Amino acid sequence: MIKRTTVEIAEQLLARAKRALGRDTTRATIEEALRRAAEQAENDHAARAARQLEHLAALSARVDLDVLASEEMWR
Repeated sequence: MIKRTTVEIAEQLLARAKRALGRDTTRATIEEALRRAAEQAENDHAARAARQLEHLAALSARVDLDVLASEEMWR
């Protein structure tokens, strides 16, 4: 699906983005910028989730779950 919209964009910024992204048209530039932003956000999310899993795995090596589940823990 394609959505038509009107957006005010600073001409200098658009020109810089076109050069940086190697695109000739405004549409191609905006689509590429949005694609890259979405991919970066998704990659950041995946990396953060991987770091959290590593942290949890490291914690599980230091925690005795039997003690945590026992009455001894709460004395």
